[in-house]
Amino acid sequence: MRTLLTVLILFSSSPVFAQTSPMPRDPATAAKGTGVIRGRVVAADSGRPLRRARVSVAGIGLGASGQKSTSTGLDGSYVIKDLPAARYRITVTRGGYLRIEFGQRRPNEQGRPVELGEGQTLEKIDIALPRMSGISGRITDEAGEPIEGVSVFAMRSLYFEGKRKLVPVSGSSVTTDDEGEYRIPRLAPGSYQVMASTKETWTVVDSAGRETVFGYMPTYFAGVAAPGEARRVNVALGEYVRSVDFQLVPGRAARVSGIAVDSKGRPFSRVSASEHVRGLGFASFRAGYSATVAADGTFTIRDVPPGEYSLETSRYGPEADGPPEVALTTIFVDGNDIEGLLLTGSNGGSVSGTIVSEDGTLPKVSEIFINIAEPYRNQPPPLLLGAFREGRSARTVQDDGSFTVQNVFGRARFQVTVPEGWMLKSIRLAGRDITDGTVELKSGEQMSGVEIHITNRVTDVNGLVIDDRNSPVGEATVLVFPADQDRWYENSRATRATRPDQQGRWQIKGMPAGDYLAIARDYIEVDAWQDPDFLESLRKDATKVTIPEGAAQSVSLKVNVPKQ
Repeated sequence: MRTLLTVLILFSSSPVFAQTSPMPRDPATAAKGTGVIRGRVVAADSGRPLRRARVSVAGIGLGASGQKSTSTGLDGSYVIKDLPAARYRITVTRGGYLRIEFGQRRPNEQGRPVELGEGQTLEKIDIALPRMSGISGRITDEAGEPIEGVSVFAMRSLYFEGKRKLVPVSGSSVTTDDEGEYRIPRLAPGSYQVMASTKETWTVVDSAGRETVFGYMPTYFAGVAAPGEARRVNVALGEYVRSVDFQLVPGRAARVSGIAVDSKGRPFSRVSASEHVRGLGFASFRAGYSATVAADGTFTIRDVPPGEYSLETSRYGPEADGPPEVALTTIFVDGNDIEGLLLTGSNGGSVSGTIVSEDGTLPKVSEIFINIAEPYRNQPPPLLLGAFREGRSARTVQDDGSFTVQNVFGRARFQVTVPEGWMLKSIRLAGRDITDGTVELKSGEQMSGVEIHITNRVTDVNGLVIDDRNSPVGEATVLVFPADQDRWYENSRATRATRPDQQGRWQIKGMPAGDYLAIARDYIEVDAWQDPDFLESLRKDATKVTIPEGAAQSVSLKVNVPKQ
């Protein structure tokens, strides 16, 4: 059995591309306000006051962190003072309970903002925290013996990084103990598929003396290797579903072979098969199966257990002859040998250009951030970070507005962040709009003359959510998305969702000008709009909206009830 190095990285949220929300920058001074928000935090099941709950408000004018926090007292009460007039989101966390935003009626729903005026006190901003749910069970081998150290995940079917697939949820990665038992806590209610994986291997010798190495397939409850045959586990609010037991499915370890050379045809020194697990709010990376590359560029990695891997190689650091280069591709090991792979190195291309504004003035250039990279929902592969950490993004634009981004690798998209009060208008190359396109550059290829157009004439689309009697409705979600389905890609800057405030008012700033569809529904799950099929299902019921450049557009939306 081999020991694998594991890196687990947690995230509070996924990155957003080509957007206007501020990234971390030079510390800002928090505005001094006179507003107050107060309320109580209680347990949803019993109404019992919860002390030591962490209450945070987030909004404009709260300094570099963008938020202000406090803890509840013995009676569950809290008060946050000295707040400037603004819209705020209020979030509460406490051990043993689900994280909830004010106005969130169920898990996986956006919270509802509150509007606070200067000198105003908002009373009774109360939040009830539901208890976490969970799943527990036992993992055994094909003979019914417990297996220690098996990774177990609770997974949901989501549109994630370009396709619909099973995705682990944040905090669901646990390992079995010496009795093969596992316990997955901190789950929201919902339908899950449980997957178990281990890289343990063993050798079987047949009657002729031939040796074969075996491992275990990634296995789903109740003991199947095909995700489509997995049995769902339905978890109610605050419920622990127990006895989700199953046996792992054995599978032959495989040989992975091919050629690994850099952009000049020179062999790399080593190739690795690394396990990358990406989920909602976290990523886990394991590296451990590798082989030396021969002088002719060939490599063979033996005894790779079943599973999905990132096959990768790199050359960088003091020993590198020339600029850093990497190569990586995804492989699926299912017991059959994989041959004839070709890994060709690249150090990516470079993109240079200028920031352009309508009136020739620029905001503080240290607050403009440009990155051009593949749109991962969270952490990029460690290989890319290690090789290209110095040049993957232009964290500082020059005083004259010029920029250069090195090591643009793969199918990359522009990611532009500008200060509050500004927005990205378009990105152009030789007069052609490339804002929503992908950039694919060969090793060493240069793209120059890019113009990133920004403006301080920020668009504003807003309105009221109303019911059949034209009365304001606060309990809804508003989704605005492009009429052009070519712009329905993940984390598109032209697709935004929000919830109305306590008066039924909603507002979205910084949307690119153009034709849109808008809809209000009682409930839309967070990130459901990443799926083009979901957006298509809304098209016929949505309201057409045109957002003009640098102007505001108002529209009232009636709550749409989906047909069963």
